[in-house]
Amino acid sequence: MAFEHIQLTRDAGVVTMTFNRPETRNSMTPAMGEEVVRAVDEIRRDSSARVFVLTGSGKSFSSGGDLGMLARDAGVGGAESAPSMEGSPRDFYLRYLAIRNLPIPSIAAINGHAIGAGLCIALACDMRVAVADARMGMTFTRLGIHPGMGATYFLPRLVGTARACELLFSGRVFDAGEAERLGLVNRVVSREGFNDAVASLAREIASSGPVAVRMVKKAIYRGDHHTLEESLDFEALQQSATFHTEDAREGIRAVMEKREPKFTGR
Repeated sequence: MAFEHIQLTRDAGVVTMTFNRPETRNSMTPAMGEEVVRAVDEIRRDSSARVFVLTGSGKSFSSGGDLGMLARDAGVGGAESAPSMEGSPRDFYLRYLAIRNLPIPSIAAINGHAIGAGLCIALACDMRVAVADARMGMTFTRLGIHPGMGATYFLPRLVGTARACELLFSGRVFDAGEAERLGLVNRVVSREGFNDAVASLAREIASSGPVAVRMVKKAIYRGDHHTLEESLDFEALQQSATFHTEDAREGIRAVMEKREPKFTGR
């Protein structure tokens, strides 16, 4: 499937989506969002996909919502020719947050600045690896607008209410080191080692049993809305199901035979 605003590549079970508007620092438009939806549908149908990586082309991850689009929707003069959100803000968010519908683990490879909605889409992934010189910020209030794209949902869950309040109220920009200390990113890597670090993490996950990994992801997020007892019931059900897979038999045999397992997803 051909795309104009994103790129989709595959390598040994790792599917990488790259925002491909480097001339605008990968700003987000409805057209790009439509392509994200199409790509997610394609990935969901791909039984060989084991890990999803999201990154940006050029020097930025994403500068957030396209400035011309924001200006037009705010009624700023001279922006009439810019794209609009094409519907409600919620419709715009849901295009990008389609990545949350992926059953496989997702990694945001933050290769550069991630600002506003650009940071939000990174937080929508399961894990984040940031290049050391990246800067990030929930800058919505600096534009005089309310945060969107799940900012008020994702941020408190990752850093706690008080820290989320500080970052959302102030709209300040911070560096990758602070993001790691806050728990926003899993690890920070030098630019020289960044691509290798992302690839290594993706391969490590892709080498695990794919059926079990998908079930674990489902269980983790199910826990947001259920009690411990309900989560234990769900885990017991899912674990029992995995015991009957070829992957479980292969994984256990591999440990007994002191070798690396070769999972098939069955």
